[in-house]
Amino acid sequence: MMKMPTGSKPEETMVAGDPLAQLGKGGAVLMVCRTCGKKGDHWTSRCPYKDLAPQPEGFSDKPAASETTVAASGTSKTAYVPPGLRAGATERIGSDMRRRNEENSVRVTNLSEDTREPDLLELFRTFGAVSRVYVALDQKTGMSRGFGFVNFVNKEDAERAINKLNGYGYDNLILRVEWATPRAN
Repeated sequence: MMKMPTGSKPEETMVAGDPLAQLGKGGAVLMVCRTCGKKGDHWTSRCPYKDLAPQPEGFSDKPAASETTVAASGTSKTAYVPPGLRAGATERIGSDMRRRNEENSVRVTNLSEDTREPDLLELFRTFGAVSRVYVALDQKTGMSRGFGFVNFVNKEDAERAINKLNGYGYDNLILRVEWATPRAN
């Protein structure tokens, strides 16, 4: 029996009518092209026969007639229609809720590195119901980046918190508390 060097494989069986199979005798492994199905020295993306190959059944540039969507206006379109605009979609109030939360949102700066969300919640809930607290953390160190946001349920509570806590000494630093500006999309 012939001993083969480590890492080599025995040659594949050759197909008699395959002219490209002769190229594999030099030790190169021949791949089977997914487009034409022939063994050769080309990959699927560089197949010389790709223009002659039949188009696969699963892919089409244009949707079939049964795949057309009906927009809320009732006209037939082939373009994508978001779920919120399709016929029968319920009215969403997400944008109104976001606007309301931004009106009641307070930005707190000059926080110490040790400040966490429960600390801010404890400080701000004395002024009214708090719906959300966020402290920006550094991803690498896990320490506070020095600012955070507090969302109040009522705007009056947020205004009272700004008036009382702006300039307040907290954790050996003087806090700056102001209205949060809406995020630009």
